[in-house]
Amino acid sequence: MPTPTPIIGFIVSNDVVVNDDPLPLGPVATPIATTVPTPTPAVAVAPIAATPEPTPSAEPAPDVVLIDDEVPLGGVPVDGTLPKTGESSPAPYYFAGLALAGLGLILRRTTRNSKRK
Repeated sequence: MPTPTPIIGFIVSNDVVVNDDPLPLGPVATPIATTVPTPTPAVAVAPIAATPEPTPSAEPAPDVVLIDDEVPLGGVPVDGTLPKTGESSPAPYYFAGLALAGLGLILRRTTRNSKRK
């Protein structure tokens, strides 16, 4: 039965020099492709006729009256307290952690005492 060759070891032989240069040497020079522009056919442009500007009138512009919207008169219920937002109390987590730590201490003492007997 042939023995398998180990995979762990040198992957590169000692004769090969590996360049461990930590800094990049810059961008790779790429050849610039030059494109030849193709001439486009000339498009006939028609002259644009100038539109006459309207003459200003002697009368002033009428005033614009904006009507404000009415404020609704509905009643807002007023409570003495603000609504509760945010997180709940962390005290139950503290008590649970202390209980687990105490249980660990008790179990450690009982296992030590049972090994001695």
